[in-house]
Amino acid sequence: MAGLSLKHVYKVYSGRKTTTKNPVKLLINQIKKKKNTTRTPTVEKRSGDFVAVKDFNMEIEDGEFIVFVGPSGCGKSTTIRMIAGLEDISKGELFIDGRLVNDVAPKDRDIAMVFQNYALYPHMSAQKNIEFALKLRKIPVEKKDKDGNPVFAIDKKKIKDIKEKIRTVEFDLEEYEDEEYKQILTERKAALEKDLKYYSETPVQAYSYKHMKKDEIAAKVQWAAKILGIEELLDNKPAEMSGGQRQRIALGRAMVRGPKVFLLDEPLSNLDAKLRTSMRMEIVKLHKELKTTFIYVTHDQIEAMTMGTRIVVMKLGVIQQIDTPTNLYDFPENKFVAGFIGTPQMNFFDVSIKKAGTKLQTTFANGQTLNFSLGNLRGIDKAYLDGNSHEVTLGIRGEHISFAQDGAINNKTALNTTLNVKEVLGNITQLFVRITADGPDYIVSVPERNDYASGDKISIAFKESSIHLFDRETELSIMNREIGNK
Repeated sequence: MAGLSLKHVYKVYSGRKTTTKNPVKLLINQIKKKKNTTRTPTVEKRSGDFVAVKDFNMEIEDGEFIVFVGPSGCGKSTTIRMIAGLEDISKGELFIDGRLVNDVAPKDRDIAMVFQNYALYPHMSAQKNIEFALKLRKIPVEKKDKDGNPVFAIDKKKIKDIKEKIRTVEFDLEEYEDEEYKQILTERKAALEKDLKYYSETPVQAYSYKHMKKDEIAAKVQWAAKILGIEELLDNKPAEMSGGQRQRIALGRAMVRGPKVFLLDEPLSNLDAKLRTSMRMEIVKLHKELKTTFIYVTHDQIEAMTMGTRIVVMKLGVIQQIDTPTNLYDFPENKFVAGFIGTPQMNFFDVSIKKAGTKLQTTFANGQTLNFSLGNLRGIDKAYLDGNSHEVTLGIRGEHISFAQDGAINNKTALNTTLNVKEVLGNITQLFVRITADGPDYIVSVPERNDYASGDKISIAFKESSIHLFDRETELSIMNREIGNK
């Protein structure tokens, strides 16, 4: 078990030169059966450097269940691959259990990873898949002389690894365009050359390596199989199993290593909806059983909300918010988080607000103005309560909207809408309403069924304590977490 620390971590991919044969000219040559009498034209392309992860900072406590969530391309999988050592860290520092591991090989980081596609050997039984890594694993043992004293020697393997890293850095220096990143690479090269000099001149503790005993491996496999409930599957091959069973085998393979950190990269994406639900519970129970640090990647916000002790919401390689599931739902720090977390998505209205005594006058796109009580709203930034009109975005979830009572329109506490579409989902009814003929649909989720039909006029009211306000330009929340405005 271990905590992790990520400090100012970046991942930059170089915009590399690529030279490819012209496909049209190549096809013509093939048709005409021409030989290489003339040189085939080439096309040269170059794009700028791409920053996949930008300034990632996070402290992960021992035993936490952390979920990285965000849309495709947000950098969540890249981040977990950097933790695993499958991607180099372009800039910043990664610590596992207090140890800097930027240049530590994946196999030496004491982590285990479960992939989306299971990655099981099809010709092996479940038991052989689980024990395969243990059979290959070599345990370091300190070398000692006849008198029991430690043996010191020049670490040739370490020297070889450092030389390989230096070659990689030199290659990147030629490929990358960004001057700031080139400076980082130059500093990294200098540090590696310093390490190379040290290990070339300084004898260090020597190690020998031995394999685990067969009875130790068998005991670990049986332990994992019992926890996961797969004892009867140990003799089966992957083709004879369901998707959920294969995923359990993949989890078992990770468990037997006894890693400090579990990394799970969208492990449930290939399963059907019903199986995903059951596997979510299985993984949560496994985390409670093992009491080990879990880092889980998903694009499914339902998985994030139901599994994580804390959630990291990412967009375009940048952390948007890190918080508990309930805090993300109740107190999103910007419009993106508000819209990404929660099903159905939060409704967003472009409005103008103005303080008028103890009320917040809120004017909607249809020209209608509602008066919300400032005492019932969460605290609003004082700059927006100066008595002037301000353009903001009002956010409200569908379950926090209800049918207005009689007289609410006259009291300016209800909004006039027109029903566009109604969906009856059994336990709830979703109504898609509009406030202007050509405007977007807004979702109203109510527990009761009703007789409304498309085209009907409906007056709706907002739960004031659940209203969110965001700056129109920055999209940042302008409210704090406490109810009331003085």
